[in-house]
Amino acid sequence: MNLDKLTFEAYQKIYELDEKFIGTENYMGIAYFWNYAFRHYLRDATTEQRKKVHTKILNYNLCVTDETQMHWEIIKDVFKEQRQHLTELYS
Repeated sequence: MNLDKLTFEAYQKIYELDEKFIGTENYMGIAYFWNYAFRHYLRDATTEQRKKVHTKILNYNLCVTDETQMHWEIIKDVFKEQRQHLTELYS
């Protein structure tokens, strides 16, 4: 789904729904769930990156709103995966 093509009202409804999915496997990568410390990394992340971070946090049985070294490692790992994928695509 191209979120840029949605009306503001439609986007707001999807965002509100996704807020209810934070902490579950249904999270869509739209709503903000992260600790303030991660804002510079996740605020501008793609929905795919956000979903990956969220899923990995849940898989490690961590609270999605906490800030621990493991949270940092997960974020670093997801963005490393993305960089590797982009490098492979454009090499």
